[in-house]
Amino acid sequence: MEHGNFHFWMEISREHLAHNLLVLKQLASPRGDIMGVVKSQVYGHGVATATLLSSLGLRKFGVASLEEALDLKRSGVKGDIYILGGFFPWEAEAIVAEGFIPVVSQEEELENLVRAAERQGKTARFHFKVDTGMGRLGCLPCNFTRAFFERMSLSPAVALCGVMTHFSSAEKDPEYTEWQFQKFLAFLKRWGFWGKSLEYHCANSAAFLTFPHMRLALNRIGIALFGVSPNGEPELAKSLGLKPVTSVRARVKLVKVLPPGFRVGYGGTFVTSRVSKVAVVALGYAQGLFRVLSNNLEVLVHGKRAPVIGTISMDQVMVDVTHIEGVERGDVVTFIGRDGEEEIRVEEVARWGKTIPHEVLCSFGRIRHRVFV
Repeated sequence: MEHGNFHFWMEISREHLAHNLLVLKQLASPRGDIMGVVKSQVYGHGVATATLLSSLGLRKFGVASLEEALDLKRSGVKGDIYILGGFFPWEAEAIVAEGFIPVVSQEEELENLVRAAERQGKTARFHFKVDTGMGRLGCLPCNFTRAFFERMSLSPAVALCGVMTHFSSAEKDPEYTEWQFQKFLAFLKRWGFWGKSLEYHCANSAAFLTFPHMRLALNRIGIALFGVSPNGEPELAKSLGLKPVTSVRARVKLVKVLPPGFRVGYGGTFVTSRVSKVAVVALGYAQGLFRVLSNNLEVLVHGKRAPVIGTISMDQVMVDVTHIEGVERGDVVTFIGRDGEEEIRVEEVARWGKTIPHEVLCSFGRIRHRVFV
């Protein structure tokens, strides 16, 4: 756990990431493959984590934008890069030139891609997205026309390689998710996409882990790569053998003893009820620790749980270590991860913060120092 003189850092387990990728590939086989969704700085883990995934054999990567795709390509990843978040007209030229695979939702996007490919004398690969009930990107089935179908199918400047949809509530609403899935299958069959050599995909991590029959030719896996349950219940990831990849740690800057009745932190939101030993720790909301977790968060010190007290500051937080012997300046405090027999998981922090695990990981992307262990 000791890493140089960093005040705070994120640890990324190579062993657990490799293990999780293998488990997920086995779950997808024999008929399907894995796309690693590595948008938002690889869920806060940094582009170097995508490079590691590439070295482990992952060959399909999903990002949100052209900018992210370019960053990924520069990092040296090998394989296909899918732009899942659509694109603007002025980005079509670069997408075609770089060989990225964009997702198309509208005829206008397709035409921009066709024109760029024609100008460059290339054939641009793309995926088409149908909106089965998310209300975000994608074409509503009722708006999909014969002309649109023929244009994407017959134009020599573009090559349709896949058809996709996205589930809105796979974490918590199996009935609605099944309804979306059946709507997707019906769309594929109605327009003759089903049965062709295309990459069909609908499953995000939540659907992939929960509904095996929704694992199709391609599966978009993001948070599950890091051993985190998308539904916030650790048992889901544990039951499939996935292991936590991420740890977040910081150092004690100062240990002091405060008398009873002493107000701690901005606004005096915590008042000591006894003589209290308090550790000031070098992590705050500027590094991704939600301020809403003030007085509602536990951390690990010397392998024991200790409560955060007072309002979380920009780059510091106070921890009550009265019950822990020998805490000193420079000691390591674990916000996410294992210390001895104790562990704090991402899902637990999400529950305390009344949010989802995805936001917790992305928020810690502000941590500059990332260490592969």
